[in-house]
Amino acid sequence: MSEGKQFFNTRAAQIAQQSLDRIAREEIIGMVVARSGYGKSAAITQWRNHRGDRYRHIWVECTPNTQMRPVLTALVNALGIGKSSGAAANLHVTEERIAQRLAEDPVTIIFDQADFFTVRTFELLRCIWDRVSLLRGFDGERAFPLALFGEIKLRHLLERDDLERLRRRTFHKAELPPLSLKELELILQTKWVDFPCEGEVLRELHQLAGGSFGWVNNIMRVAVELAAKDGRGITSAILRATQKHLMFGLPEEE
Repeated sequence: MSEGKQFFNTRAAQIAQQSLDRIAREEIIGMVVARSGYGKSAAITQWRNHRGDRYRHIWVECTPNTQMRPVLTALVNALGIGKSSGAAANLHVTEERIAQRLAEDPVTIIFDQADFFTVRTFELLRCIWDRVSLLRGFDGERAFPLALFGEIKLRHLLERDDLERLRRRTFHKAELPPLSLKELELILQTKWVDFPCEGEVLRELHQLAGGSFGWVNNIMRVAVELAAKDGRGITSAILRATQKHLMFGLPEEE
């Protein structure tokens, strides 16, 4: 079993997949949050690779610059309803064209790193969702599948008073859990089979990584290099040494 399949069997990956399935099936707004390194983006990629044929979708990876106009531009381009310049020309007209297209063809839209959005951007998406719901005659019960993925900050953002309307329409909420000790053990046995971590060393690695899949990768990359130089396995001392190297970098080869 590959590392990817091992990760896809973790609780975090399964919750993310089930969340996307429900959002797409019920055509609702859903929010999934996770701490950095818990595998949120990897889980989306896995879902897209394994379920994308079942649920047609648009995926947008957000940045701090992904706000109202870039969101409209991304949707205009992905939905094939005109040139991106149209989004800059008339926001209201472009918003209506997007809503009309989604009412005709309610594809799933996934925003990763949605915690970068401002209140105005969230409200833009909520307005489009409401308009699609009205056009389809669902009176706010469903419209098109809208998945908002982000770090914990996303949940705090949606708790704001000025986002109450979006919060009331967010019918699915989930938080991805950290790696369990058993999940960590299975991943290590797959990717780092030549450098086993067992017993107390395994527990120390789990604590050091804080259940973060991303930190496990970073720590093990350094730990394997240090262990290989000494010709021995990974020990508690090596795990402790990785903290210094992760902060300052690995020493240059002599």
